[in-house]
Amino acid sequence: MNASLNGKKLTPSMSGRNLKLGNKSRAGEIIFIIAMLAIPVINWLVFWLYVNFDSILLAFQNAYTQEWTTDNFVAFWSSLTRDGGDLKIAFMNTALYFLSSLVIIMPLSLFISYFIYKKVKGYKVFRIIFYLPCIIPASVLTTVFAEIVNPGGVVNVIMDWLHLSYPDHGILGTEGIKTAAIIAYTVIFGLGGDMLIFSSAMSRIPIELLEAGRLDGLGPFRELTRIILPLIWPTVSTKITLLMTGLFTASGPILLLVNGMHNDITISFWIFNTVRVTGDYGIVAAAGLCFTAVAIPLILGVRKIMGRFSEAEY
Repeated sequence: MNASLNGKKLTPSMSGRNLKLGNKSRAGEIIFIIAMLAIPVINWLVFWLYVNFDSILLAFQNAYTQEWTTDNFVAFWSSLTRDGGDLKIAFMNTALYFLSSLVIIMPLSLFISYFIYKKVKGYKVFRIIFYLPCIIPASVLTTVFAEIVNPGGVVNVIMDWLHLSYPDHGILGTEGIKTAAIIAYTVIFGLGGDMLIFSSAMSRIPIELLEAGRLDGLGPFRELTRIILPLIWPTVSTKITLLMTGLFTASGPILLLVNGMHNDITISFWIFNTVRVTGDYGIVAAAGLCFTAVAIPLILGVRKIMGRFSEAEY
């Protein structure tokens, strides 16, 4: 019995021709996929696998004699635990930048995104103001910020009006408050990215759910915590997980604002400066291995914890 398609009989020759066309289409699809994946795979092999494999070897080699040794790990631990050690200071500062992103920037971005989502008066202007720093070069923003807080700047003038003392060298030139000033900079100019993410997630929420909540007497805070936050939780949990991946690389514009001074360095800057000044790749590679060994289980643990919370489908 001849096969039929849409009421038309298919002869064996037609069936064979269709089979050949299907095979060619499948082969073309496979070639296209391979071609599209070739570049990222090669990039991963060269710029991740090769570089990291070489870094692992460097961690166990003497930088000058190329002998196998664990001295790099000893030097790393000494700098991390010694009072006044560069790496210990860098670690503490990096922890402050990370906590500011997790505890200050992300919650603030969430609240501001909520009020913009609710279309409060002037929300379009506020949306532009908060997002504008994302498209302005960092060199421009740091220059403006430095002029505002330096002696003779806006902050200095306001302090004089209030008859309050102001540091002679400005906030960025005074030990003990420089890092706090840079963290304030990262908070002020770091809200736009998270706001864009959270606003996009909130825009997908069905308006009927919010209307039902208002009928039940939910106020703004309960609406945010009982309806909106659970519905955008996949986005929030992903953001927290991504923040964890930057646990040991969190930093601020310390090179632009304070020229990377000793008490203001972060782990990222310490790595850059160590390689630039001493060329000691061994201790940097050892530090990378140790931080990776700590970061991977933490990231996986946080990801698992975030996944335990219920996610609403809508």
